[in-house]
Amino acid sequence: MKAIPQRIAAFVIQLGLWWLPRGRHVVIHGWPADEGNVVEIARALYQRYDHKIVWIDPPDATRLAALGLPTHPTNFVYLRKASLRAVVAFCTAEIVFFTHGLYFCPRPSKRKTLVNLWHGDGPKANTGAVIRSTFLVSGSATFGEYRAGFFKVPVDNLLLTGYPRIDQLDLPSSPLALASLGISPDKKFVLWLPTYRDASGDGRNGSWSDTTGENTDDQVNTDFSAAVLALGEHGIQTVVKPHPLDASARDIPQAITLGDEDIRAAGTTLYHLLGASSGVLTDYSSIWTDYLHLDRPIGFFTPDLESYMNGRGLEPADTMAHLPGPTLQSALDFDAFAREVESGTPTSKASRDSARKKFRIIQTQSPANDLIDELVLRKAFDADHHGSDTKA
Repeated sequence: MKAIPQRIAAFVIQLGLWWLPRGRHVVIHGWPADEGNVVEIARALYQRYDHKIVWIDPPDATRLAALGLPTHPTNFVYLRKASLRAVVAFCTAEIVFFTHGLYFCPRPSKRKTLVNLWHGDGPKANTGAVIRSTFLVSGSATFGEYRAGFFKVPVDNLLLTGYPRIDQLDLPSSPLALASLGISPDKKFVLWLPTYRDASGDGRNGSWSDTTGENTDDQVNTDFSAAVLALGEHGIQTVVKPHPLDASARDIPQAITLGDEDIRAAGTTLYHLLGASSGVLTDYSSIWTDYLHLDRPIGFFTPDLESYMNGRGLEPADTMAHLPGPTLQSALDFDAFAREVESGTPTSKASRDSARKKFRIIQTQSPANDLIDELVLRKAFDADHHGSDTKA
């Protein structure tokens, strides 16, 4: 496929999606390969769909085993994305699930269903290519409607079932996994999850910047040291997890910085790690909309707010006035947040409840299965209702 000009390849795939007959199989694809939404939809499909499941560019066998997925299930087929078999499977699937688009994002066929699982409900303004699909998944009516408009998906086809990866929040990383990451299992820890300001592109779309300021990353890292010190004074560990596209390594003195490979090597996932945390610090990232499921302290560190608003911006524009936790600027702010984490006293609970109402965030207990149920109800495909204990 690499030798075929992109325009020609996109045209051929569009025709294939529209004209090739529909088969009796499902296609799934995520980026990265072990992205939580695609992993959990794979798990739910394994339990409920008896026909062939084609996983394009799946995790390797070691990672599948660590995720609790069978490494050689009889109804799974693993294919490389850049293969003719994978393209044909995509064009003939009765339903396709993806997280970042697939094969030039063709227009959906009336006879086949494309489901955009997406990867976050946060307030970052929509930019980039239009990712077409039949349905779009979200856990927030407010953020979901903005994104549906940008992606040209009818609002009626916005599936408010929550993201499948939320299932992982209720299964926290084990003490052994935490220890292997350098986190003391017997002490509380807070995760700092900043979004990128300058994106490395990771070999996908080149590099770009979402802010208008210079040296924003360096200043954000320097300013965040105050948070690490305040948390440390209360015996709370700070764990830093940079965004996969972040051009900054986010190496902060006295904090534990983890990359995706570190988390994989420990046999866990970011969302299992979030499940073990006692609080989250973030900024414009979407992580807080999922973390509300746990109802634990959330703090916001946004020293470059003006620069970000003048760059990529937020939707809705008044998001920062309705956050589910305090905006932290001074040492006193960080100390107050640390005390809430330390004591477990829900001093910000009213803010979290208010944010749920403002952004119309749903509460869900089984989003992967709820998503399948909704698609079956809409006659998008036929999942076989055998129950969760059909396959071992």
